[in-house]
Amino acid sequence: MFTLCKLLLIVIFTTVFSCLSGTYPPSYCIRLDTDVKNASGSSIIINITQNWAPIGANHLFDIINSQFYAVPSAFFRVVPKFVVQFGISGDPIQNTIWNKTILDDPVLMSNIVGTVSYATDGPNTRTTQLFINYRNNSRLDLHGFAPIGVVTTGLDVANTIFNPTPDGPSSTNDRRRSVNGNGYRNNAYFSPSRFPAMAKAHVNMQRTQLKGVSRGVRWQTSTSAGSNSWCSCWCKACTVV
Repeated sequence: MFTLCKLLLIVIFTTVFSCLSGTYPPSYCIRLDTDVKNASGSSIIINITQNWAPIGANHLFDIINSQFYAVPSAFFRVVPKFVVQFGISGDPIQNTIWNKTILDDPVLMSNIVGTVSYATDGPNTRTTQLFINYRNNSRLDLHGFAPIGVVTTGLDVANTIFNPTPDGPSSTNDRRRSVNGNGYRNNAYFSPSRFPAMAKAHVNMQRTQLKGVSRGVRWQTSTSAGSNSWCSCWCKACTVV
């Protein structure tokens, strides 16, 4: 009887997990509209692929569809020829809400130029912070940094993001920024004109028909690859699964 109950529990858990995981798209795009001034534009488009790192990709999808990016959020860490980091909300309340860790994904893709991964403080400590690889940082693979997506447009924009601490540490104070949000930069040095910020985050979900606003974060959908011009460069290059 115990074995039968255990088997039924496993079946139920598997079914529930399957249903829950089905609520997330296998791939989607996000667009980071920055205040960076660049000849090619000011947006960074990232293709997120669930199969690369399911836990991380689904977690970011939840973040995007919350109030986390309802206000501008700064690129607070720039290490030239290495990474640029973002993912602390300008709203300290949101940082408190999302201050929860998720389990690690296995590293299935390498941290090559343009890939996007979560920043961590050790095993199973991913929260909301992400970084874009400026170069081939495949050495990070051995340390558990699992890419969840890749920049398809705007890598040149990412490369021109202002370095907030050019003569000091590689980042601003993470804890103070998380607690104070955009209030942390309300001084002459960290003014918005000098410290680039993400103004919006757009999510593109393939093979759906809905269009609207989800809890304050604007998102767009399409029924066929390439119908959204800002995401077409990715759609033409990748297969939607």
